[in-house]
Amino acid sequence: MVSHLFVAGLAKLEERPDRLLDDVFDFFDKNPDIPYVVLNSDDSSTVRNMFATIEKPREDGYYIPPMPDASVLFLLARRERVDAIRPFVFEDVSNEKSVEYLNSESISRRLFLAYLNLMKSLPRVDPENTAARQPTTSEWLAAAAKFAARPELRGNKPGSYRDLVFHPEHRVPYDWKPTPWFPVPWDKLRLDAFDGLPTMGFIHRPVFVNTSDEHGKPLAKRDQRQKALLAGLQEALLTLPEAERATAPARVIAGTNNNVEQLLALEGMLHDYAELGGPSIDSGKLDQFTNTDRRLGNTGAATWFVQMGIGVMGSYRAGGVSAAINLRDPHEASIVLISPPSEEKRQAQQQSRGDIFKPRNSPDIDPANYAPPTK
Repeated sequence: MVSHLFVAGLAKLEERPDRLLDDVFDFFDKNPDIPYVVLNSDDSSTVRNMFATIEKPREDGYYIPPMPDASVLFLLARRERVDAIRPFVFEDVSNEKSVEYLNSESISRRLFLAYLNLMKSLPRVDPENTAARQPTTSEWLAAAAKFAARPELRGNKPGSYRDLVFHPEHRVPYDWKPTPWFPVPWDKLRLDAFDGLPTMGFIHRPVFVNTSDEHGKPLAKRDQRQKALLAGLQEALLTLPEAERATAPARVIAGTNNNVEQLLALEGMLHDYAELGGPSIDSGKLDQFTNTDRRLGNTGAATWFVQMGIGVMGSYRAGGVSAAINLRDPHEASIVLISPPSEEKRQAQQQSRGDIFKPRNSPDIDPANYAPPTK
């Protein structure tokens, strides 16, 4: 991620930021040339204490924090959108060259410098904080348009004398047409890095289920909540290809903030769905049902996104569609379906790179330090 130029998108600093996922889908719809978005969610006792307006007294001695560390990051990609730039991919200057040469000749390096200069020029939210901030979407798009207009970046038509003298292989193809998010096309290094990312699954457009009455209060009767949840699940199933709907979901990952009534309504809805011909979900089997409240504890604002992460891993390893259902808010439920890559894709990735979920970095503390002592 060190070579990425991050542009700050929407943020929701609230107890239930689930609609942020809907905002991501809308962002893709409104920006047809953008190939991926990074979505991050983070919550814990430490995070809340760090940003609390009133500092809480520190705990003394050994204790169990009320919230575990819960963090998940998704790279949500629309891979097909990169196809439009493939014919224009170029060979940029090697990173082994000197900094001075890179600054004057490398297109990627000059784009990076333009990004740094933009960050330095942006007004600070807090005047006392001298750290540069990431640009917003509108700030970056304006700077990217100016960068795209720089004439020295563009190559000339074939046979140009200028290209015979000035390194034509390090120029954007002359017939490249800039787009808002691509002032210049990717170079080969960036394209190879993107193509090398594994496909872990497909997250479908989310559905939000209103479980409030006409007065804005939570539905009082359990059967009303069950009916609303069933309609929401059926709506979510429409986001899947038709061939996958009858057998979905294969597993459910859910949380209710330990609200027993919400859990009973969910169990009743799944029973009703099975009677209508859907798959039978046994909440006593971990491979079919995961209660994140009991398995992980209070994961707070990150709950739904953590559930999605578990769904991605479950669908990839065992196949089938996973449903992440957040029932922490009695006024509204969140449902999203996750489907795995094809079996052929998973086998190919297994052969080429092994287990894609296996950590590639060494832990800070050697696990051998915790091995049982030998006699």
